[in-house]
Amino acid sequence: MADNDNRRKGTIGLILGAIIAVAAAAFILTGGQLGGVKEVTNDADLAPVAPGKK
Repeated sequence: MADNDNRRKGTIGLILGAIIAVAAAAFILTGGQLGGVKEVTNDADLAPVAPGKK
């Protein structure tokens, strides 16, 4: 009697896909910062660099 099920299949997948698509679009449109802006104002904001060998 499982053939008498009239529910639409894939509704959960459609909803999850839409949520993921919206999150990906927001991430891309914000430049990968998820709403935050990373500003470099001086050398202290940069990552440390190992000294070169002489």
